[in-house]
Amino acid sequence: MQVGKKETVAGVRLIKVRDFLKLQEESFRAEAIGEFFKVSGNRRQEIEQALLSAGYSSQHKSDKTRYLVTPLGRQLCNAKFVSRISREQAETLVRSFQARVANINERDELTHRVTGVRVFGSYITDRADLGDIDFAVAIEPRRDTHVEESIKRAEQSGKTIRNFLERITFGQTEVRKLLKDGSPYLSLHDFDEVDKLGTPYKVLLSNEPAD
Repeated sequence: MQVGKKETVAGVRLIKVRDFLKLQEESFRAEAIGEFFKVSGNRRQEIEQALLSAGYSSQHKSDKTRYLVTPLGRQLCNAKFVSRISREQAETLVRSFQARVANINERDELTHRVTGVRVFGSYITDRADLGDIDFAVAIEPRRDTHVEESIKRAEQSGKTIRNFLERITFGQTEVRKLLKDGSPYLSLHDFDEVDKLGTPYKVLLSNEPAD
């Protein structure tokens, strides 16, 4: 999850909301909002309702004086706050991403290849600036021996591998890192996520077999 540095809820910077939610456990009282943001009365109630409307908190079922931090609220706690980018910058990032896809698919030593790419979210709207670019990516093994190859590549990488799962999935993880190229503005998702969400998308690389 990535959030613009200047984005707000009820006039409060989201980065400040994040700091508040980080201090909470599973639930918190309304008074905690007033104490943290140094507000009271109608202003405190405005922030309370804004957190509810944004989905960062929810009413406690058994204690109406308390609020729960929602899964979305927890996502905000781990959010990266970045400056928004222009449409022109986004187009440059997408072209670079497509070039990396082509390069990855030409590199036979990699255990996996990219078979489908869909772009969705704010990129396919007419917004002049964006927080990030969402890609739904299909990554498939090149060969049946990809597990053995992945273990070997993990051992040869010189990187610290913490467990067996990281060794057998090293090849796929490697491709995802190459795709992202360290950019905070690229968000990679499972290929079928757009189908589950029912959200519009644009196909950049089809995973459907050619006729």
